[in-house]
Amino acid sequence: MKATFKKMDLLFHHHDRDRITKMLQELGVIHLELNDDFRNERIEELELQKSRLTKVIAFVEEYVSDTDFSQEPSSQGLSVAQVIEGVVQCMHQRESDRQETETLSKIRQKLLPWGSFDAEKLSRLVQSGIQVSFYVADKKEFNKVDLSQLTYQVVHEGADRLYLVVVSANKPISLPFEEVDLPVTSARTIQSREKHVADREVERARTMLSYAPYLPLLSEEWTKVENLWLLNQADGSYEEYAEGSILHMAGWFPTHMEGRLQHFMREENLAYVFRDPRRGDSVPVLLKNPKYPKLFESITRIFQLPTYYEMDLTPFIAVFYPILFAYCLGDAGYGLILGTGALVGWFTFLRSSRNLAVLGIILGVITTLMGVVKSGSVFGLPITTPEANLFFQYLAQYVVIPDDRGVIFNAFNVALLIGVVQILTGIVVSIVNKVRYKSLQEGLPQLGKLLMVVALIWMFLADMQDVVALKPFVNVRRITLAVGVLLVVFFHDMGLPVFRRALSGFLPLFFILTGILGDVLSYVRLFALGVASSVLGLVVNQIGMQIMGDNWWGVLLGVVFLLIGHSLNFALAALGAFVHPLRLTFVEFYNNAQFEGGGIPYKPLHKIKVSHSK
Repeated sequence: MKATFKKMDLLFHHHDRDRITKMLQELGVIHLELNDDFRNERIEELELQKSRLTKVIAFVEEYVSDTDFSQEPSSQGLSVAQVIEGVVQCMHQRESDRQETETLSKIRQKLLPWGSFDAEKLSRLVQSGIQVSFYVADKKEFNKVDLSQLTYQVVHEGADRLYLVVVSANKPISLPFEEVDLPVTSARTIQSREKHVADREVERARTMLSYAPYLPLLSEEWTKVENLWLLNQADGSYEEYAEGSILHMAGWFPTHMEGRLQHFMREENLAYVFRDPRRGDSVPVLLKNPKYPKLFESITRIFQLPTYYEMDLTPFIAVFYPILFAYCLGDAGYGLILGTGALVGWFTFLRSSRNLAVLGIILGVITTLMGVVKSGSVFGLPITTPEANLFFQYLAQYVVIPDDRGVIFNAFNVALLIGVVQILTGIVVSIVNKVRYKSLQEGLPQLGKLLMVVALIWMFLADMQDVVALKPFVNVRRITLAVGVLLVVFFHDMGLPVFRRALSGFLPLFFILTGILGDVLSYVRLFALGVASSVLGLVVNQIGMQIMGDNWWGVLLGVVFLLIGHSLNFALAALGAFVHPLRLTFVEFYNNAQFEGGGIPYKPLHKIKVSHSK
């Protein structure tokens, strides 16, 4: 569902520009129409300030949450500008220290095989005419070379390489090994520099703690900058008339706010006009769903918002997505884990995103139920086997979608049936969209598509699947198919003459027939993913039971294997159960619903309230 909108056109004298704009910002309901060529240097400057403040606040909060000191330094009464400048300096210093740490780490890794040596003494040897060379040699190659005439020492031995030092009296040495140029830095120097970097980090943490009391002031400053940015954005909505003395502003507001806005206009004695949207207007979109479908608005936004001139498909996603997800995950035990994890998250790590926690609980509960009614699987254990325990035997009576190919409503066929229902729903949605937002004539080709699909499914179930109840009324299904074909052929493109339209109608017929076949078969992935999850769980159980023996350590290893195996299988299955229903929704369902998308989110000019610090 979407909120309905009206357009506001407002005229006022240019002297009232700032006053009226600020009042509209206080009102907080108008989504302004901005000029395409609008540019404002002040806005760019404010965006840079916002970005800087965001980084500064995040930097201070990082140290406040991660660092623990027994005594927090007292505040020095700095200004906000001084705090920002101090934090920015610390940010630059930390970045410099990180680069230095990386450099020192690389030098340390390079020196590690050579042990500890004094670089200054090495330099003095070279100055006195003693040549010291460092080589890395392959072991096989090293054994082939005669080094009896040289003074050398192997200082480190790797798996297949040797690290050696050769000393000579300033004579050129030619060896078939890789010569290494070591940094002229001692391990002691590196250690000292690393200590300095660590000391600076400790001092930086203390400095950040001293800035912690300023976090409310920094947040207030960010809010003020954001409000200024929003106010300056309004400059892009003005159109000047009468040599700039009269200004025109246009914007959109939700219909339920009309009374409040009218009252404001009359109090200010403003010249205004409210009107309904016209075809071609760029109307913003505000989703307005009941509590349950609202949970799935985040899934709708993953793709695109609907335009103002088409239905919001979120309520349909709220019905189909949990079913598709549960069918893919397909195991009652995994559903129980998902639901329990989301419930724990409600009280802990998802307290700030409780809608996500509720969504997880819903998906977990439906997956648990689906894992019982479809195939009957709990952590990969089938509940329909004769040797199952009493609890599983009790649950087995609720398995109504078995894997038995002899049953018409088996797991494979039900997956296709879910696809058929979702596709038919999409076609019905497209008909409603065409009739509601365009014309009855525009909806006739989609009605023809619906009749064709229904007739073809009727034929398939009656003849190929041998559903006796659907075999009668043969003429009815033929008439239904014929009417559908005629509607598609003669109404698919009303811009063409009748004869040309009829000739070109075979192309949409071809696309409908082949498209429906491909779309329905895409839902086989529901069955495949559910089977894969159950089979992998069963394999994990079998291997885990084989690892377990009569001794305690075998049982321990088996339990560890079961935990790790089921955790990996759950993660893989949950990822597939999240992604593939999205694909079926955004491709098959959206395509059959002829979803256009590209809606503009409703973003009214508003003012963020500043929370004053104590």
